[in-house]
Amino acid sequence: MAYDPIETWKTMQVKVWPEEYYLVDLPVEHLAVAVSALEKSTAKYCTVTRDQFGFSLVIDVETWHALGIASLERKHFGPLKVLSTNSELPFDVPGFIRTALEPVNARRLKAAPVCGLRADHFFTGADQLDEVVAIFETFSGGVTHG
Repeated sequence: MAYDPIETWKTMQVKVWPEEYYLVDLPVEHLAVAVSALEKSTAKYCTVTRDQFGFSLVIDVETWHALGIASLERKHFGPLKVLSTNSELPFDVPGFIRTALEPVNARRLKAAPVCGLRADHFFTGADQLDEVVAIFETFSGGVTHG
């Protein structure tokens, strides 16, 4: 049974992670660094995606500095902030992410999604956080910091 995305968002709590993050592009030969980022991240949020280009990491700035990733990366963006759904998320919600991204993108802002099984995550520029949070507050069950 599919869930309605608008009704699901109304019950969804959203959390803003306190750390600042970078989105980092690492070549495929740096698998050990990507794994190390997951193991050593001082934040509770960290993600690694492998695709045809190598690895994309969303990693807290402190761990990025500690691991010396700057000397290995091809590029990074940031600082970023991460927002995550902080309520149980039913998997069968078609259009759930689109429902969040449409009002954000309509304001010419970005909240890039990273999907998880129990929660979805969105990262945005640290300088856009207040605007993105205000938009999320209009359709979600509430936003908390920390």
